[in-house]
Amino acid sequence: MYSNAILHILLSLSSSLDKNNNNSNNNTNTNNELQEQMPMSFRQTLLTNIHNKSYGPFLMSRSPDIAELLSFVGYDHIVVDMEHSPLDVSSVVSMLRAIDAAAGAAVRTRTRATMPIVRVPTHDDAATTKRILDVLRPPAGIMFPMVETAEQAEAAILSSIYPPYGIRGCAHPFVRASMYGNDQEYFQKNSMSVMDGGHGGNCNGNSVNGDLLRIVQIESKRGIENIPEIGMIDGVDCIFLGPFDISCSIGKMGQFQPEGEVMELIYRAEELVRETSRQKKIKGMNENGETVGNNDENDETETATEGLILGGFRSPGRTLKEMFAEDVGYQLVAGSADLGLIQGAARADFMEAKRAIQSNNSKSKSRLKNQSQKE
Repeated sequence: MYSNAILHILLSLSSSLDKNNNNSNNNTNTNNELQEQMPMSFRQTLLTNIHNKSYGPFLMSRSPDIAELLSFVGYDHIVVDMEHSPLDVSSVVSMLRAIDAAAGAAVRTRTRATMPIVRVPTHDDAATTKRILDVLRPPAGIMFPMVETAEQAEAAILSSIYPPYGIRGCAHPFVRASMYGNDQEYFQKNSMSVMDGGHGGNCNGNSVNGDLLRIVQIESKRGIENIPEIGMIDGVDCIFLGPFDISCSIGKMGQFQPEGEVMELIYRAEELVRETSRQKKIKGMNENGETVGNNDENDETETATEGLILGGFRSPGRTLKEMFAEDVGYQLVAGSADLGLIQGAARADFMEAKRAIQSNNSKSKSRLKNQSQKE
């Protein structure tokens, strides 16, 4: 009797698995159809149109609640910062899950989801970069701080790509980034060359190279001088200027007077990024104005439209209107940090209460004084 029952269960399970496999195949076909209809990724939206802009804060606390709250606000991107915070890989995962949770609501409301960017602790730690990319589900971005030379930029980019083109260690069937192996094309998409402008031969955001925004941060006078070489490295999508470290690099920390040496250096950096972007676009074309560097004859992507994204943190005294202006050309800007936003709101809240208390105390003292004089 038990044997018959077990046999019945096994047959039922087999039938169920067959149905699931058929459903899985149908879902795969549906997903492929959806991918073909997908709009450009966040990365390509910025790279192919200088008029597209993105604004968001840095996240320095270890609070998934704050990460989720800021995502619900509607910021275009959030930078999860490992360089100047106590965040480690495990806490970064919690932040990313919170941001992803808010992204689900964005889908329901037909609004664009907040894109997570992770700033790794340093540009030359391939092991940490690997671990972050294993938990960072695209579309997303990765930022490498304190880059000063083209060699450093190239090494950072290679650490974000699987062999044979890069050096990223591989455990793709078991990591969050590949949906724990459910994205069966993840390895192929991550091992593609960025020699074609980083989109892996697909402008519709279907490849991870197309979905991963690679950002190098320039934070010193030496780095600024090398922008023309750094920006021409294949795979460098964005040069992000760090004004405070730039000021420190010339011994003038926080001195952001409009006509001062620090701002003149930042203006020079912006000019170099704009010029290097133009040169990078030209590099993608031959003398006939045709796109080169892509061997896929069926791919109509125009690599030449992809130059460089100018990004940066807003320095004190500078307006966002100025930074986003067409002649300046910023596309990716951070102007706040979660701890600063909380501190500012808390201080304003406390000062309002303090003024109310002082006002009432003054009125009470005045009444007591008047009563005393009458007596």
